[in-house]
Amino acid sequence: EQASLRTGAAREMKREGGPGVTARAAAVVLAMLVLGACASSAPAPQLTPVAISDFKAIAGKWSGRLVGLASARDDGDWVDMVIREDGTYEYGIARTIGVMAGKGTFTLQEGKLLMAGDRGQGSLSLLEGGGTRVLRGSGVMRGMPLTGDLRPAR
Repeated sequence: EQASLRTGAAREMKREGGPGVTARAAAVVLAMLVLGACASSAPAPQLTPVAISDFKAIAGKWSGRLVGLASARDDGDWVDMVIREDGTYEYGIARTIGVMAGKGTFTLQEGKLLMAGDRGQGSLSLLEGGGTRVLRGSGVMRGMPLTGDLRPAR
């Protein structure tokens, strides 16, 4: 029976285009397996809220996308923020029309960072999980709702 399977496979290979077709088919299957393995990589870690007890816990440089400055359809503007141990901060937002920058001082309330200024107000909460830290922000600037996730910058 094994011999007849090999003979049948050989006849089929000749009829269908030879060993090159089989090699190409194997390469396609291998590529699909590799892509499937990439698509099913480990899920993102579950993030849980962590109360911010002092500014030292979140001091440093943070970066990420800020969504809402241009319109609801945009995919966000890049923001870099430096938070100092005394609660002062500076930020820069890279936009297609130029750079927006500012500075101020956070206040701590109920484990969150609060910011307020003449352009708007907002809050940032610390989330952690699986070795990941995120400052998740929401606020309003000139009447426009804003959201963003900042991660420690390298």
